[in-house]
Amino acid sequence: MKLTAMAAGLVIAGGLLSACGAESTDVTYKAWTEGGDLKSVRHDYVDGLNGAVSVPAAVRGADWNTREDGGHTPRLKVVPTGTGVAHCLLMEGDGRVLDQREGTAGRPVTCFAQR
Repeated sequence: MKLTAMAAGLVIAGGLLSACGAESTDVTYKAWTEGGDLKSVRHDYVDGLNGAVSVPAAVRGADWNTREDGGHTPRLKVVPTGTGVAHCLLMEGDGRVLDQREGTAGRPVTCFAQR
C-alpha cells in the first residue's frame, strides 16, 4: 500500500514539473559554407559552474556542429575561407529554429538568440 501511494505521488510530482515548463536548454549549433571551407567558428554556451563561455571550435572542412546548453543567449559566429559563403543555424532541442542566417561572399555571419 505504501509503495503504491509513493509511486502515485512520484508520477503526479513528475507531471507537475513537466507542466511547469521545465524545458531543455540544449541548442544545436550548426555552421557550414558554400564555395569554401570554414576558417573559424566561435560559439557561446553555458559551461556548468563556469557559466557562459565563448570558445573557438576546432574546424576542418565545410561543416561543423555541436549540441550544448545554450543558456539565455546562444550565439554562433562563422567565418569562411576566401570567397566562401558562411551559414549559421541555432536550433532548440525540439527542432524549433532560433536563428538562421546566410552571409555574403568572404564575410563572417553571426546567429544570435535571446530566450
